[in-house]
Amino acid sequence: MNCFLSGLRVFLLLLLVAACSTPDLAAPNAPTVPPSLGDAVNTARSFLDAWVKNDYNTMYGLLSPRSLVTSREAFTAVYEQAEQTLNLFGENAKRYKILDDQTERQGSTAIIRYDMAFNSRFLGEFTDPARTMRLVLTDRGWRIAWSTMDIFEGLAGGAQLVLERTPPLRGNIYDRNGKVIAQDNVPNYAVRLLTRQYPTGNPDACFRALAETFRLYIGDFEQYRPFTGQDFGFTVGTLFQSDYEALRPSLDRVCLLQYVPQTTRFYYGGNIAAQTVGFVAPIQADQQAAYPNVAPGSLVGQFGVERVWQEQLSGVSGAELLIRTSDGVNVRTIYRNQAARGQDVHLSLDRDLQLKTEQAIAAAYNEANWAPLRNGAAQARLVTGAAAVVLDVKTGDVLAMASFPYVHSDAWRIGGTWDSTDVISRYFAQRAIVNHATEELYALGSVMKVVSTAAAAGSGAFRMKETRYCSGTLKSPDDGRILTDWIYLEPGRNPNYHEEINLHQALTSSCDIYFWLIGEKLNSMDPSLVRQYANKMGLGVPTGIDSVVDLEGVIPDPTWTRTNEGRAWGVGDSLNIIIGQGSVKVTVLQAARMTAAVANGEYLPNPTLVQKVGYPGQPPTYSAPERETAPLEIDPEVMAGVKLGMCEVITNQRLGTANWVFVGWDHGRVRVCGKTGTVQSGTLYPHGWFVAYAGLPDQTPDIAIAVLVLHSREGSETGAPIARRIIEAYYGLPYAPFPSYWADPYEVLPTPGLSGGQ
Repeated sequence: MNCFLSGLRVFLLLLLVAACSTPDLAAPNAPTVPPSLGDAVNTARSFLDAWVKNDYNTMYGLLSPRSLVTSREAFTAVYEQAEQTLNLFGENAKRYKILDDQTERQGSTAIIRYDMAFNSRFLGEFTDPARTMRLVLTDRGWRIAWSTMDIFEGLAGGAQLVLERTPPLRGNIYDRNGKVIAQDNVPNYAVRLLTRQYPTGNPDACFRALAETFRLYIGDFEQYRPFTGQDFGFTVGTLFQSDYEALRPSLDRVCLLQYVPQTTRFYYGGNIAAQTVGFVAPIQADQQAAYPNVAPGSLVGQFGVERVWQEQLSGVSGAELLIRTSDGVNVRTIYRNQAARGQDVHLSLDRDLQLKTEQAIAAAYNEANWAPLRNGAAQARLVTGAAAVVLDVKTGDVLAMASFPYVHSDAWRIGGTWDSTDVISRYFAQRAIVNHATEELYALGSVMKVVSTAAAAGSGAFRMKETRYCSGTLKSPDDGRILTDWIYLEPGRNPNYHEEINLHQALTSSCDIYFWLIGEKLNSMDPSLVRQYANKMGLGVPTGIDSVVDLEGVIPDPTWTRTNEGRAWGVGDSLNIIIGQGSVKVTVLQAARMTAAVANGEYLPNPTLVQKVGYPGQPPTYSAPERETAPLEIDPEVMAGVKLGMCEVITNQRLGTANWVFVGWDHGRVRVCGKTGTVQSGTLYPHGWFVAYAGLPDQTPDIAIAVLVLHSREGSETGAPIARRIIEAYYGLPYAPFPSYWADPYEVLPTPGLSGGQ
């Protein structure tokens, strides 16, 4: 008995010890601590943290049993679609703040209120405040009683989240005088040529009128001639309201036209300075990365100022985040921001001079025998074109920059009247989208003799009054070939040589013989001398201009030739460079800048295109920086000789290569000095150059001009008449007729050996 009681005591003691050491083995029906409102808040926080991280699996794992009727895939898809609509970006694309003082519990339901903030590319940062999340108590604790309204209140019953964008008003582009060059939402007319009939029965009369009105090359209208008598229509240009009213009667007399009203971003003159100012067109696929805030299909700048200043001009799009039913009823506006207009850009261009410069080039092409339709270049499928630059001599401001053929911005516009595919293809084939003034390099021909004269006299190799006898031919010191001056082969020249002339007269007459002698002498002194003077005068170096391509160009010397052509420099290289041939390559803008430097005689001006950018009535956000001008550091007497040679190009009746172009010019009213140049192009049709400066007598000249006409004839016959008309336009002088010989048949020029021509 005692043994039994003793054993029982041991057993009870062991049970007591076991009970104290194993508390986890409580009875299954023991009471537990119920989930609190704080637990519900923590669950909501976990859900929102996962949303911030786009962790949809974690979010889905926190849903209540009833909410799981939505599949994991559908749940993820609806969030991803919302994110795509919002276009969120950045590290803090989504943020939240739980409003602790507004949380509450109603039995087995918890209500959590919170603010949700988003960072959208199109809406910016915005907050959707006082949102509500409902949680229910389950055997797994608090879980989200989820519906699509947890993404945004009102998003239910098949309604969709919609982001609508409002395009901003694009900033205007103004000229130096505050005149509009480009402006949004301007009513205008697309003008379509209907080929069914011509009121006078003469297509040529219609083609000429349209070419003159829209600054087009008349040869391009030949493509429409085969459609005569057929019901075809082709858009050829646009007219502003006042131009439409003024020009329609005269156009309708010779053409059957359709005038289609439209409202677009309109450029003065329809397409003024298209390659320089640029234009807008739907954003291209390869531009999307550069403009992440721009919606597909939006209009963005293409080329020139419109492209470079896209961010400032474009402004900020307005946007509205909506919930909308399938039948188009707006349930809720979540957030809206207003569109903000773009900034205005003010250019150095003179709008009226720009238009008249373009008109001068187009008019010349439509009269001259050197135009491709009449000189055979069209049949040879040569790329043809022209460029002209007008600079303010004192400041370097670009007053006009024209590149022909011109392009029309509406050809890129979706939903317009243009036959876009054909027109744009033609633009590319003609290289019309290229700004010939800055984006391409050309040999300078005899215009280079301006620099060569300065180098010859400035180096002390020649004096301005030092004479040489120019017989028309010269035995090459390099290889013994007989070199021929341009005048030696000129038809009808008597005599066909320049006789005894001094240095400044050599520049006036563009005598190759004299300059070959200069080249030989300078080569023996320092083969890099011409390059040094050319760089000093702005050739073969960037101009520093803004908003357009600024090519460096090439003025070769022994180091450049060895590096780039893999050969040694020879005397023949100096003979080529001295007359602007060989590997010499410059832009039309550089030629104009060089001419401006000669005109002021003291410094190399800095070309400027954009003067300021900003909102109307507010201080500018950008002003063109002051750039220190580089002094020429050329002896004033040398520059005086260069100027004399250039002035006599115009005034010397015996030697001046452009004297005949300026017959009848009133030099007492406006003084003009210039230089002609002709460049071998590798074809029968050389490129023609003319540079000039002009101003009032006994005053610093006002403007410097460079004109280049591709695949045409000599510069005196092509660029000089165009430059004269530009100068007449600048000073408000009556236009002189273009040369009468332009009506004669085209004659192929002889090709002198190594010569740059006149």
